[in-house]
Amino acid sequence: MAKIRKEKVILYSFTKLSKQVAKTLKEKFYNILIVEADEKKALQAKELGYEVVSLSLMEDKNIIEAGICDKNIKAFFCLNDDNNDNLFVTLSVRNLNKTIKIISLSSDKQTDKAMFLAGANRVINPFDIGAIRIARLLHKPLILQVIDEILFKEKDIDIEEITIEENTIFDGVYLEDLKKINNKDIIILGIQDKELSDKFIFFSTGINHKIDAGDTLVVLGKFHHLRKFRKELNRII
Repeated sequence: MAKIRKEKVILYSFTKLSKQVAKTLKEKFYNILIVEADEKKALQAKELGYEVVSLSLMEDKNIIEAGICDKNIKAFFCLNDDNNDNLFVTLSVRNLNKTIKIISLSSDKQTDKAMFLAGANRVINPFDIGAIRIARLLHKPLILQVIDEILFKEKDIDIEEITIEENTIFDGVYLEDLKKINNKDIIILGIQDKELSDKFIFFSTGINHKIDAGDTLVVLGKFHHLRKFRKELNRII
């Protein structure tokens, strides 16, 4: 059995999303602390085996008491269902800890901007279609790995746009043909079609769209795999 990592991840508020994130991190053997002011929710977290501190983080002294300023904290997830609460806590935590990685929950684009200005490194917006897909796929091993690597940057994972050039391997073929690519190191997220007013088509929708020069593929993978894939993709035929 793998050992629990020494570095701790703190989750503020035991919400529905927080439960999913905690489950994901637990499967990756992260050392998890739940901070929850509501006694009922705190008890639920304890019953699931998590370490819990019953505190509200609306006061600086409680942030310090919860250990969020400690050097061994890997990341802080601010996942309260209340936008104003998340914004205030994100700002307070960043003010007290300049180096901690903060991932905050948001509900709209305007709040996204505010969260970044408050000091969040990453923003989770469940109402964004990409985030919804991630939430639904959290239980799948491949997605668990991708989420883990993106959030904590332990590996060189990136998302890249690759524009299709004329007379190259995919100019004039269909999205369905992408399934023939036997490359486990690259995840194809979708394509942006210039002829459809920059409409983005997710690869998982099943739409067999024709790929033309000028269209842009959006792919995910390690830096060196992406470079290799770009070179292969735009090979002139």
